[in-house]
Amino acid sequence: MIFLPYKMDLESNRIPVITLLICTVCVLVFWNQYLKDSQHNSAISQFCNESLERGEVILLRKIAHEDSGNHCNVIFEEIREAQNPEEKIEELAMQAEPIGAFSTDEDDYRYRYGRLEELYNQYELKVPKSLTGELAYNPKELNFVKMVTSTFSHGDVLHLLGNLLFFYIFSASVELLFGVSVYLVFIFIATIGTSLAYSYAMIGVNDALPTIGLSGVVMAAVAALAVMMPSARIRCLFWFLIIFKVFRIPALFLALWYIGWDIYEMNSQGNDSYINYVAHVSGAGIGALFGLVYYLFRKNEIRASVSSY
Repeated sequence: MIFLPYKMDLESNRIPVITLLICTVCVLVFWNQYLKDSQHNSAISQFCNESLERGEVILLRKIAHEDSGNHCNVIFEEIREAQNPEEKIEELAMQAEPIGAFSTDEDDYRYRYGRLEELYNQYELKVPKSLTGELAYNPKELNFVKMVTSTFSHGDVLHLLGNLLFFYIFSASVELLFGVSVYLVFIFIATIGTSLAYSYAMIGVNDALPTIGLSGVVMAAVAALAVMMPSARIRCLFWFLIIFKVFRIPALFLALWYIGWDIYEMNSQGNDSYINYVAHVSGAGIGALFGLVYYLFRKNEIRASVSSY
Protein backbone atom coordinates (compact mmCIF):
# COMPACT_ATOMS: atom_id res chain seq x y z
CA MET A 1 0.00 0.00 0.00
CA ILE A 2 1.60 3.26 -1.17
CA PHE A 3 0.71 6.93 -0.83
CA LEU A 4 2.59 8.90 -3.49
CA PRO A 5 2.22 12.68 -3.04
CA TYR A 6 2.24 14.85 -6.12
CA LYS A 7 0.66 18.22 -5.26
CA MET A 8 -0.18 20.49 -2.33
CA ASP A 9 -3.71 21.87 -2.29
CA LEU A 10 -2.31 25.33 -1.56
CA GLU A 11 -1.62 28.03 -4.10
CA SER A 12 0.93 30.82 -3.78
CA ASN A 13 2.39 33.41 -6.11
CA ARG A 14 5.73 33.25 -4.29
CA ILE A 15 8.55 31.10 -5.66
CA PRO A 16 10.47 28.74 -3.33
CA VAL A 17 13.87 29.84 -4.63
CA ILE A 18 16.07 27.89 -2.20
CA THR A 19 14.07 24.69 -2.65
CA LEU A 20 14.44 24.95 -6.42
CA LEU A 21 18.15 25.74 -6.01
CA ILE A 22 18.67 22.64 -3.84
CA CYS A 23 16.85 20.50 -6.41
CA THR A 24 19.08 21.94 -9.15
CA VAL A 25 22.24 21.28 -7.11
CA CYS A 26 21.18 17.66 -6.54
CA VAL A 27 20.63 17.15 -10.28
CA LEU A 28 24.00 18.71 -11.19
CA VAL A 29 25.83 16.69 -8.54
CA PHE A 30 24.20 13.48 -9.74
CA TRP A 31 25.12 14.24 -13.35
CA ASN A 32 28.75 14.64 -12.29
CA GLN A 33 28.52 11.43 -10.29
CA TYR A 34 27.27 9.62 -13.37
CA LEU A 35 30.09 10.92 -15.56
CA LYS A 36 32.89 10.33 -13.04
CA ASP A 37 31.60 6.95 -11.88
CA SER A 38 31.28 5.79 -15.49
CA GLN A 39 34.97 6.58 -15.96
CA HIS A 40 35.73 4.84 -12.66
CA ASN A 41 33.86 1.66 -13.65
CA SER A 42 35.41 1.60 -17.12
CA ALA A 43 38.91 1.91 -15.65
CA ILE A 44 38.20 -0.88 -13.16
CA SER A 45 37.00 -3.17 -15.94
CA GLN A 46 40.10 -2.49 -18.02
CA PHE A 47 42.53 -2.91 -15.12
CA CYS A 48 40.93 -5.92 -13.44
CA ASN A 49 39.75 -7.86 -16.50
CA GLU A 50 42.38 -7.01 -19.10
CA SER A 51 45.62 -5.97 -17.40
CA LEU A 52 46.10 -8.66 -14.76
CA GLU A 53 48.15 -11.77 -15.52
CA ARG A 54 47.14 -15.22 -14.32
CA GLY A 55 49.67 -15.23 -11.46
CA GLU A 56 48.31 -11.90 -10.22
CA VAL A 57 44.74 -13.21 -10.30
CA ILE A 58 45.85 -16.24 -8.28
CA LEU A 59 47.48 -13.91 -5.73
CA LEU A 60 44.23 -11.97 -5.33
CA ARG A 61 42.33 -15.23 -4.84
CA LYS A 62 44.78 -16.21 -2.11
CA ILE A 63 44.19 -12.87 -0.41
CA ALA A 64 40.41 -13.25 -0.71
CA HIS A 65 40.55 -16.92 0.39
CA GLU A 66 38.59 -17.95 -2.69
CA ASP A 67 39.25 -20.59 -5.35
CA SER A 68 37.69 -18.64 -8.21
CA GLY A 69 36.81 -15.13 -9.29
CA ASN A 70 38.88 -12.00 -9.67
CA HIS A 71 38.32 -9.97 -6.46
CA CYS A 72 40.48 -7.17 -7.85
CA ASN A 73 38.07 -4.29 -7.33
CA VAL A 74 36.99 -5.41 -3.85
CA ILE A 75 40.55 -5.80 -2.56
CA PHE A 76 41.98 -2.60 -4.00
CA GLU A 77 39.00 -0.45 -3.01
CA GLU A 78 39.28 -1.88 0.51
CA ILE A 79 42.91 -0.77 0.58
CA ARG A 80 42.06 2.63 -0.91
CA GLU A 81 39.35 3.30 1.69
CA ALA A 82 41.56 2.30 4.62
CA GLN A 83 42.88 5.09 6.85
CA ASN A 84 46.39 3.70 6.35
CA PRO A 85 46.70 1.85 3.02
CA GLU A 86 50.21 0.57 3.82
CA GLU A 87 49.00 -1.09 7.02
CA LYS A 88 46.03 -2.57 5.14
CA ILE A 89 48.34 -4.05 2.50
CA GLU A 90 50.46 -5.57 5.25
CA GLU A 91 47.37 -6.98 6.97
CA LEU A 92 45.96 -8.53 3.78
CA ALA A 93 49.35 -10.00 2.82
CA MET A 94 49.77 -11.49 6.30
CA GLN A 95 46.29 -13.07 6.32
CA ALA A 96 46.48 -14.42 2.76
CA GLU A 97 46.88 -18.09 1.96
CA PRO A 98 50.49 -19.07 1.09
CA ILE A 99 51.39 -19.11 -2.61
CA GLY A 100 53.31 -22.34 -2.06
CA ALA A 101 56.17 -21.57 -4.44
CA PHE A 102 58.78 -20.48 -1.86
CA SER A 103 61.04 -22.39 0.50
CA THR A 104 60.10 -20.38 3.62
CA ASP A 105 56.97 -18.70 4.93
CA GLU A 106 58.90 -15.44 5.25
CA ASP A 107 59.79 -15.45 1.55
CA ASP A 108 56.20 -16.27 0.68
CA TYR A 109 54.94 -13.34 2.77
CA ARG A 110 57.47 -10.94 1.28
CA TYR A 111 56.35 -11.89 -2.20
CA ARG A 112 52.65 -11.44 -1.32
CA TYR A 113 53.31 -8.09 0.30
CA GLY A 114 55.59 -6.73 -2.42
CA ARG A 115 53.40 -7.88 -5.30
CA LEU A 116 50.19 -6.60 -3.66
CA GLU A 117 51.81 -3.22 -2.99
CA GLU A 118 53.00 -3.00 -6.59
CA LEU A 119 49.57 -3.90 -7.98
CA TYR A 120 47.86 -1.41 -5.70
CA ASN A 121 50.17 1.39 -6.83
CA GLN A 122 49.24 0.56 -10.44
CA TYR A 123 45.57 0.54 -9.51
CA GLU A 124 45.91 3.98 -7.90
CA LEU A 125 47.49 5.39 -11.04
CA LYS A 126 45.06 3.85 -13.53
CA VAL A 127 41.71 3.85 -11.70
CA PRO A 128 40.22 7.23 -10.69
CA LYS A 129 38.27 7.35 -7.46
CA SER A 130 34.49 7.00 -7.50
CA LEU A 131 32.91 10.43 -7.06
CA THR A 132 29.98 8.86 -5.23
CA GLY A 133 32.41 7.29 -2.78
CA GLU A 134 34.19 10.60 -2.32
CA LEU A 135 30.93 12.43 -1.58
CA ALA A 136 29.48 9.79 0.76
CA TYR A 137 29.49 10.21 4.54
CA ASN A 138 31.22 7.53 6.60
CA PRO A 139 29.54 7.40 10.04
CA LYS A 140 32.84 6.36 11.60
CA GLU A 141 34.50 9.64 10.58
CA LEU A 142 33.00 12.95 11.72
CA ASN A 143 33.61 14.87 8.51
CA PHE A 144 31.30 17.91 8.33
CA VAL A 145 32.11 18.59 4.68
CA LYS A 146 30.99 15.09 3.72
CA MET A 147 27.87 15.46 5.83
CA VAL A 148 26.90 18.17 3.35
CA THR A 149 28.18 16.55 0.14
CA SER A 150 26.51 13.23 0.96
CA THR A 151 23.16 14.94 1.47
CA PHE A 152 23.14 16.36 -2.05
CA SER A 153 24.35 13.19 -3.83
CA HIS A 154 22.32 10.11 -4.78
CA GLY A 155 22.82 6.47 -5.70
CA ASP A 156 20.76 6.25 -8.89
CA VAL A 157 18.08 8.02 -10.93
CA LEU A 158 15.16 6.58 -8.96
CA HIS A 159 16.78 7.57 -5.68
CA LEU A 160 17.25 11.12 -7.00
CA LEU A 161 13.77 11.54 -8.49
CA GLY A 162 12.02 10.04 -5.46
CA ASN A 163 13.79 12.34 -3.05
CA LEU A 164 13.28 15.44 -5.18
CA LEU A 165 9.56 14.74 -5.64
CA PHE A 166 8.94 14.48 -1.89
CA PHE A 167 11.36 17.30 -1.15
CA TYR A 168 9.73 19.81 -3.47
CA ILE A 169 6.16 19.02 -2.46
CA PHE A 170 6.82 19.42 1.27
CA SER A 171 9.84 21.68 1.45
CA ALA A 172 8.55 24.38 -0.91
CA SER A 173 5.75 25.21 1.54
CA VAL A 174 8.14 25.02 4.49
CA GLU A 175 10.44 27.55 2.82
CA LEU A 176 7.57 29.96 2.20
CA LEU A 177 6.50 29.68 5.85
CA PHE A 178 10.00 30.07 7.29
CA GLY A 179 11.41 32.67 4.94
CA VAL A 180 14.82 32.31 3.31
CA SER A 181 17.12 32.90 6.30
CA VAL A 182 15.30 30.59 8.74
CA TYR A 183 14.83 28.00 6.01
CA LEU A 184 18.59 27.90 5.33
CA VAL A 185 19.23 27.35 9.04
CA PHE A 186 16.61 24.59 9.00
CA ILE A 187 18.28 22.82 6.05
CA PHE A 188 21.70 23.10 7.67
CA ILE A 189 20.52 21.72 11.03
CA ALA A 190 18.69 18.84 9.33
CA THR A 191 21.75 18.02 7.21
CA ILE A 192 24.21 17.96 10.11
CA GLY A 193 21.76 16.56 12.65
CA THR A 194 20.78 13.49 10.62
CA SER A 195 24.44 12.70 9.92
CA LEU A 196 25.36 12.96 13.60
CA ALA A 197 22.39 10.77 14.50
CA TYR A 198 23.57 8.14 12.04
CA SER A 199 27.09 8.24 13.47
CA TYR A 200 25.70 7.82 16.99
CA ALA A 201 23.48 4.92 15.93
CA MET A 202 26.43 3.16 14.28
CA ILE A 203 28.69 3.23 17.34
CA GLY A 204 29.90 -0.33 17.81
CA VAL A 205 28.73 -1.42 14.34
CA ASN A 206 31.91 -2.46 12.51
CA ASP A 207 30.36 -2.82 9.04
CA ALA A 208 28.40 0.46 9.06
CA LEU A 209 27.83 1.62 5.49
CA PRO A 210 28.56 5.10 4.13
CA THR A 211 25.41 7.06 3.34
CA ILE A 212 24.18 9.43 0.63
CA GLY A 213 20.88 11.11 -0.16
CA LEU A 214 18.51 13.93 0.72
CA SER A 215 15.97 11.72 2.48
CA GLY A 216 16.83 12.85 6.02
CA VAL A 217 16.19 16.47 5.05
CA VAL A 218 13.05 15.40 3.19
CA MET A 219 11.64 13.81 6.35
CA ALA A 220 12.53 16.93 8.31
CA ALA A 221 10.46 18.99 5.85
CA VAL A 222 7.58 16.49 6.04
CA ALA A 223 7.48 16.68 9.84
CA ALA A 224 7.92 20.47 10.00
CA LEU A 225 5.03 21.02 7.59
CA ALA A 226 2.83 18.58 9.52
CA VAL A 227 3.46 20.47 12.76
CA MET A 228 2.88 23.94 11.33
CA MET A 229 0.05 23.09 8.89
CA PRO A 230 -1.42 19.77 10.07
CA SER A 231 -4.66 20.14 8.09
CA ALA A 232 -3.04 21.17 4.79
CA ARG A 233 -4.27 18.81 2.08
CA ILE A 234 -1.82 16.93 -0.11
CA ARG A 235 -2.98 15.14 -3.22
CA CYS A 236 -1.70 11.58 -3.28
CA LEU A 237 -1.91 8.66 -5.65
CA PHE A 238 -3.06 5.66 -3.62
CA TRP A 239 -1.83 2.32 -4.92
CA PHE A 240 -2.77 -1.05 -3.47
CA LEU A 241 -2.43 -4.12 -5.71
CA ILE A 242 -4.64 -3.15 -8.68
CA ILE A 243 -6.41 -0.20 -7.04
CA PHE A 244 -5.37 3.33 -8.07
CA LYS A 245 -7.12 6.37 -6.61
CA VAL A 246 -6.42 10.01 -5.80
CA PHE A 247 -6.93 11.21 -2.23
CA ARG A 248 -6.45 14.58 -0.53
CA ILE A 249 -4.72 13.64 2.70
CA PRO A 250 -3.96 15.96 5.65
CA ALA A 251 -0.24 16.65 6.07
CA LEU A 252 -0.27 15.37 9.66
CA PHE A 253 -1.76 12.01 8.70
CA LEU A 254 0.70 11.60 5.84
CA ALA A 255 3.66 12.49 8.07
CA LEU A 256 2.57 9.98 10.72
CA TRP A 257 2.21 7.32 8.04
CA TYR A 258 5.70 7.88 6.62
CA ILE A 259 7.39 8.22 10.01
CA GLY A 260 5.60 5.19 11.43
CA TRP A 261 6.60 3.10 8.44
CA ASP A 262 10.24 4.20 8.76
CA ILE A 263 10.28 3.34 12.47
CA TYR A 264 8.81 -0.09 11.71
CA GLU A 265 11.38 -0.74 8.96
CA MET A 266 14.26 0.50 11.12
CA ASN A 267 13.31 -1.85 13.95
CA SER A 268 12.59 -4.86 11.73
CA GLN A 269 15.62 -4.62 9.44
CA GLY A 270 18.19 -3.21 11.85
CA ASN A 271 21.53 -2.60 10.13
CA ASP A 272 20.82 -5.01 7.26
CA SER A 273 19.15 -2.44 5.02
CA TYR A 274 20.82 -0.18 2.47
CA ILE A 275 18.24 2.50 3.35
CA ASN A 276 19.34 4.90 6.09
CA TYR A 277 16.23 4.72 8.28
CA VAL A 278 18.14 6.42 11.10
CA ALA A 279 18.42 9.55 8.94
CA HIS A 280 14.69 9.34 8.11
CA VAL A 281 13.54 9.06 11.71
CA SER A 282 16.05 11.54 13.14
CA GLY A 283 15.19 13.97 10.32
CA ALA A 284 11.53 13.71 11.24
CA GLY A 285 12.37 14.44 14.88
CA ILE A 286 14.49 17.45 13.96
CA GLY A 287 11.83 18.79 11.61
CA ALA A 288 9.01 18.35 14.12
CA LEU A 289 10.96 20.10 16.90
CA PHE A 290 12.10 22.94 14.64
CA GLY A 291 8.61 23.43 13.24
CA LEU A 292 7.00 23.38 16.68
CA VAL A 293 9.40 25.97 18.12
CA TYR A 294 8.94 28.21 15.09
CA TYR A 295 5.17 27.86 15.25
CA LEU A 296 5.06 28.78 18.95
CA PHE A 297 6.98 32.02 18.30
CA ARG A 298 5.45 32.90 14.92
CA LYS A 299 1.92 31.54 15.20
CA ASN A 300 0.19 34.65 13.91
CA GLU A 301 2.60 35.04 10.98
CA ILE A 302 2.09 31.42 9.94
CA ARG A 303 -1.68 31.78 10.09
CA ALA A 304 -1.47 34.94 8.01
CA SER A 305 0.76 33.20 5.48
CA VAL A 306 -1.63 30.27 5.20
CA SER A 307 -4.64 32.52 4.72
CA SER A 308 -2.81 34.41 1.94
CA TYR A 309 -2.24 31.27 -0.14
